[in-house]
Amino acid sequence: MSARDDGGVGIKQLLALALALSMVAGCAVAQQLEEKSTDRKTFTGARELIIDNITGFIEVTAGTSNTVEVEIEKSLKARSQDRMDLAKKEISLAVKQDGGLVQLVVDGPFRCHCSENSTNFHGGLPYDFAYNFKVRVPRDIYLELKTVNDSHVLVEGTTGDYKISNVNGGIEMREVEGSGSVHTVNGQVKVSFARNPKAATSFKSVNGTLDVTFRGGLKADAKMKTMNGGLYTDFPVTALPVSSVQPERRDGGFVWKSNRMTGVRIGGGGPELSFETLNGNVLIKNREK
Repeated sequence: MSARDDGGVGIKQLLALALALSMVAGCAVAQQLEEKSTDRKTFTGARELIIDNITGFIEVTAGTSNTVEVEIEKSLKARSQDRMDLAKKEISLAVKQDGGLVQLVVDGPFRCHCSENSTNFHGGLPYDFAYNFKVRVPRDIYLELKTVNDSHVLVEGTTGDYKISNVNGGIEMREVEGSGSVHTVNGQVKVSFARNPKAATSFKSVNGTLDVTFRGGLKADAKMKTMNGGLYTDFPVTALPVSSVQPERRDGGFVWKSNRMTGVRIGGGGPELSFETLNGNVLIKNREK
């Protein structure tokens, strides 16, 4: 039997042509529209900065001026023009300055616009969006930074207090001072201090190591907890009364294995430093060793 039709075209060739056309059509359906833009804003007299992001990174560096300089990279992606138009309508950046307080809040249908301005991602969105923030700030500014997805937070060289949070990404702070909280869910927390905290400070993750480096001469009461990991410090310590777990000396440091909060006193005691993770190690390092 001949594998040709009346027009002399082989059946195999027809099948190959149909497959090629379907692949082209599939690529056309999968192709997304994308629009990017960059905006810059400057604020004078700022003493506090809040950035409440959803998707994208936040990078903050201390400068020498008394102004806050922000570069904002915005990206929208959608599979159709209708969806892109909807993204443009629904996604925005709310910018506000009240005296020394500057607020940058990524807004959209995920905000409840209630007293806490919480977010709700149930059901998802028919498009993708991201905001990336690159910021230069006065050294002593207070920082409150939040982001959620596909993100990291980086802070470098600041001396003010802080409240830093992430969900799906890590947090890194380099050569900072001040005290506050550094919390994420899925990611590492890595902090190096140019001057040790003078007030209570907490470091948390669910899935990630806490790697925190202090100056020599640290005086603090440290509380540490991990379920699946180890607790380590190269500072000399004594056990606090609340702790029933004794450390094991190893390679010039102290190591604990515990499913409960372990308390130790460093350098005669001082502000409470809290370290808590579920899956990861707790590392309290002396930068001078």
